[in-house]
Order: sequence, then C-alpha cells, then structure tokens
Amino acid sequence: MNQHEIIEALAFFGLEDVDSKVYMGLLQTGPVSVGTLSAKLDIDRGKTYRALNRLRNMGVVATTFSNPTLCSAIPPTEALKTIVERKQDEITTMKNLSQKIVEDISVITKETDIQEISSFVIIQGRSNIYSRISKLLQKATGIVYIVTTTEDLMRMYHTSIPERIQLLKKEGVQVRILTEASTDKEISFVHRLDPTEIRVGKLPSKSRMIVEESRQLIMSGALNTSMDLNDEGDSVMHTNSLEMVSNMFSLCTLLWNKSKPAEVLVAPRTKRVKSQ
Repeated sequence: MNQHEIIEALAFFGLEDVDSKVYMGLLQTGPVSVGTLSAKLDIDRGKTYRALNRLRNMGVVATTFSNPTLCSAIPPTEALKTIVERKQDEITTMKNLSQKIVEDISVITKETDIQEISSFVIIQGRSNIYSRISKLLQKATGIVYIVTTTEDLMRMYHTSIPERIQLLKKEGVQVRILTEASTDKEISFVHRLDPTEIRVGKLPSKSRMIVEESRQLIMSGALNTSMDLNDEGDSVMHTNSLEMVSNMFSLCTLLWNKSKPAEVLVAPRTKRVKSQ
C-alpha cells in the first residue's frame, strides 16, 4: 500500500483523513509539539488539535504533561489492536442489549409482517451498503444473484459478505456472481469469494444488483472505482416489491444465461518442451 491507500484503509478503523495524516506524521517525526507538527504537515493548528484529541481518545496517540506538550504515536500494531478490541467490546454490548430492546419494543408496539407491505429504503454510505447486503445474504432462502463490477467485488472481500456466502452454500442456497472481469488476475480474485458459481459477461451498466428470488432487491446507479470502504457518495435502493424483484431477477437470469463460466475464460498455461 502507498500512503494514500493506507489513509483510505485507516478510515475503516474510524480515522478521518486529517486524523490519519496526523497519525502518519507523528510516526515519521517522533515526539513533537502541536505547533511543530502543524507546521510540518501544513495543517491548520486548530484542525491538528482536534485530530490529536480524537486520536488520543481512540488510544492511538500519547501526550506528555510538559510545556510545551509533546505528542507521540502509539506503534501501529498496538494502536490498531486497541481500536479492534474497542469495536469488539461495542459489538458485545450491542448484542447484549439488542435482545432486551426487541423484547421491550414488542410490548409497546404491534408487530407487523413487513413482508406483506412493499417498502423502499435508500441506504447511503458504502459501509452501510455492505452491511445491508450482508444482512440480505444472512436471511436468504432462494437463489441470490450478485451482479456488479470487479472493483465492487474486491471491496466486498474485505467485509463479512464472503462469510455469509459460505454459510448460504452450507445451507444449500445458490449464490451466483456475474461480473465483467477480463483478466486472469481479476477472475482469480473474484474466486476468493467462493460463491456457487461465477460467470463473466456483458453488464448493462457499471452498477450493482443483488437480488434474492421472490424476496428482495438491492440496486444502485453507476459505481466509482475508489476502494474506500467508507465512501459516503455510494447509495443503493433496497426493496421487497415483488414486481421489481421479479423483473430484476428475470433480467439477472437472462444475463446469466448469456454469460460464460469464469473458468472457461482462463486459458490453461502449457509448458514448453524444448526440442532435443
């Protein structure tokens, strides 16, 4: 990874761009005052202070009681471990609270089978989108098509989606991936998701469609190629409208039947035999 890619990756751990730049700067300079760090990084002093406060609260930056105050970066291995452990604690707390919240809400509200009502929800932000896709896969019982770009599949690999795909396969549910991968390297990477089958064909647009037979659909407009998992410019529509689900499932089936198995497109390499 280059520095730009590292900054994008750190966003997944909750660091804003300026936070990542300040943290990377501290790793390179060692203990330094806020004023000196601000000047070296060419970042407004106020923004530097706010970034340092966030980083200190996250446990990835330490400060002294001296005058002037000196700041230093916690080594990456320890810093990222601290963030992951905190996230795990938050997840444990949410899991413990979720059951009680559901029980308490059920007492004061009338339960409604939302599958009887067609709903349309707009999901904003790439991390929220992948979380919604993962949830769709978790509850799927029919054939699922994942029709999207190679870049989108590469991003999905770094989420919980591959794990959901494996659980569906164990339950006998087919997960079919259709993409426009054109090189051996791209096809090889897509295979890491290990769905039931992968096919390569012409997509109608650079968008994504995830559709479960007779149940639900997630679809978006054109996708950008950024690998940022926290891209807030990404959005999708999620619906259980039977008419839309049926139409998109039929379209995916048509595209699937016109496409070719990914393995067919990867030509086997043959060894050259030297003539004696």
